[in-house]
Amino acid sequence: MKKIDWPFEFPGTYWIDEKEENAVVDVIKNGSLFRYYGLNNAKYVDAFEAKAKKYYGVKYALGINSGTGALITCMQALGVGPGCEVIVPSYMWVATVGAVIANNAIPVLCEVDESFCLDSVDLEKKITSRTKLIVPIHMSGCPCDMDAIMAIAKKHGISVLEDCAQCNGGSYKGKKVGTIGDMGIFSLQLNKNMTSGEGGLVITNDEKLYFKAFSSHDMGLIRVNGRLAVPEPYAVNWGQGRRMSELCGAVASVQIDKLDAITGSMVKSKERIKKGLAGIEGLRFRKLNDATGDSGPFLIMILEDAKKAIKVAANMKESGLRNIFRIADYGLHIYYNIPSLVGKVPLSPAGNPWSLTENKSSDYDYKKGACPRSDELFARSILLPIPSKLTLEQEQSVVEIIKESVK
Repeated sequence: MKKIDWPFEFPGTYWIDEKEENAVVDVIKNGSLFRYYGLNNAKYVDAFEAKAKKYYGVKYALGINSGTGALITCMQALGVGPGCEVIVPSYMWVATVGAVIANNAIPVLCEVDESFCLDSVDLEKKITSRTKLIVPIHMSGCPCDMDAIMAIAKKHGISVLEDCAQCNGGSYKGKKVGTIGDMGIFSLQLNKNMTSGEGGLVITNDEKLYFKAFSSHDMGLIRVNGRLAVPEPYAVNWGQGRRMSELCGAVASVQIDKLDAITGSMVKSKERIKKGLAGIEGLRFRKLNDATGDSGPFLIMILEDAKKAIKVAANMKESGLRNIFRIADYGLHIYYNIPSLVGKVPLSPAGNPWSLTENKSSDYDYKKGACPRSDELFARSILLPIPSKLTLEQEQSVVEIIKESVK
């Protein structure tokens, strides 16, 4: 079988050049590594937020220290706490469900459909009187069915927080992901479409939610000209020190200018690979809720059964596709692979959030089998990362390898 040296993913990393380098050097020379003050005026996080508002078309953007921090901050702003349930998909990243726990609320698992995003039919079934928030995750680069999700949320009066960590630059019916729900978050960690190594972003059009998030991510107050100031009473909170640094802001402020080029390159590679694989018996691709909104970083292939998927994945790895996964084995992206969730590990010896009186009516199981339709889908599906600077030769080679592996 043909061998290939398939690149690691890290989409934004391949696009780093002297522009990011010059921005970082400028921060060091400027002597202002903290975003609000220093030896001279800091400017890069401000610039990143300004560019983000323009790029996503929103009124408010807030740089955060990580995607996880962005999730926790938004949930706090949205009033998530003891007595609340938050609906999350069975295919996720541990940070999303961890943010629910960090706010002392209870996660409720929802099935995914063949888009590998929230199944709107199961979503409606999972809503209770305690449901405070729905978190649609635009997993593996493709948008959720936001029309259906927003209709259900509106019907029940429930807030929506879009987790766009894996879909930065993606869209749904002409709207950027993250702009459809009440709030949206992005991660800038190394694996993401654009990166600053670590970092996050919150966007919203709601002024009160913005100031609540600002207060929570900083010191429980707002800032005026970089100095702490007391906000309206609704926004006074306990701060968590999740500010973005100028070093992260410097890289992010350059990378956001490259985001469309990065995603565009991955989408084109993915389209050519899919075209080369068209018509293979026993192999099909994930459902796309909006093909034009795909941001491109992953290709998901669905096989006829788990046995076939195991064999095909092994063949692909043998051929040099070292970073492919059968989705059932995809680490902390799968609910039953998260030990702290399955075991209901508490935040403290007091047993919270599981033991809190407010949460006594929210008793759920997170072991394998909790989402059986998702489990069956995960078992027969394979995820292939699409690096952001593939050559035509590499694309053709991977097509040949997949064809040979499926035989």
